[in-house]
Amino acid sequence: MGHLKELRRRRGLTQEGLANVLGTSQQTISRIENNEDMIPTDLLVKLAKFYNVSADYIVALTDEKYNQGSGRDRLARYIEKYGDEFAMYDRLSPDNQEVVKAVLNTLSGMEEKAAETQSSSGEETEMAAV
Repeated sequence: MGHLKELRRRRGLTQEGLANVLGTSQQTISRIENNEDMIPTDLLVKLAKFYNVSADYIVALTDEKYNQGSGRDRLARYIEKYGDEFAMYDRLSPDNQEVVKAVLNTLSGMEEKAAETQSSSGEETEMAAV
């Protein structure tokens, strides 16, 4: 269960610490991580909820941590990917947070205009071909 050990270490937990959180023993966690035992279903559910990942990821059926499509899963991916940036934003003064929002809105508007321009030039090309 390579993913399980990785998840535990990323959280800075020992096997004993994880066992305490889940209400099981350190030996159980060790045996699961070393592929000596299968994960009981109830423990698999607890692990998936605790780490906010899919059960498939925990048992290494996939390398995708999250189920695709769910808004909660997408948010978890963004937080994992941009967590440091979110933390920096939170430390900014309210005035500087407004500056960051304004910059992001400007960039978003520029991106939308570029997409519209590209779309309209693509439509003209298609129409000319007809």
